[in-house]
Amino acid sequence: MFNENTWKYGEEKVQNYMKKNGYKILYTNFSCVGVELDIVSIFPKKSQIKKLKIKLKNDIKKLKENNEKDKILVFKNNFKNCINNLTDLFVITEVKSRATDKYGLGSEAVNDYKIKNIKKGANYFLLKDEYKNMQVRFDVASVDGENLTYIENAFY
Repeated sequence: MFNENTWKYGEEKVQNYMKKNGYKILYTNFSCVGVELDIVSIFPKKSQIKKLKIKLKNDIKKLKENNEKDKILVFKNNFKNCINNLTDLFVITEVKSRATDKYGLGSEAVNDYKIKNIKKGANYFLLKDEYKNMQVRFDVASVDGENLTYIENAFY
């Protein structure tokens, strides 16, 4: 059964998570070509670099703990190559919220039909000049009770 409070809570929780992690939200609940896109955003290159630096730092720490110091240079070089290839990402996020897990997790509700519609909506944006050459990523955010699971590259 549809519960507007659950839906609003989930969308707000996901938007806060995305903002905290550097996403620039362009639209919420955007309707186009008969499709509604929950969150349309840009994940800037600088936010991606910040995220990668945190991962690199954690990976290097683990390598040092495991006495694999010889691999650190390889990790740093891979990091530099990754940064050189980054661009701002155009991100469409589908949000599914559930008050309980009685009917399964929210992320389980993203089926092939829904994916097809999300891609149709994304194409609407990708035809515009300002987004034409951007890479697109499709994410799914599942808010199940108080738990938020954010899945990057949930589908292609």
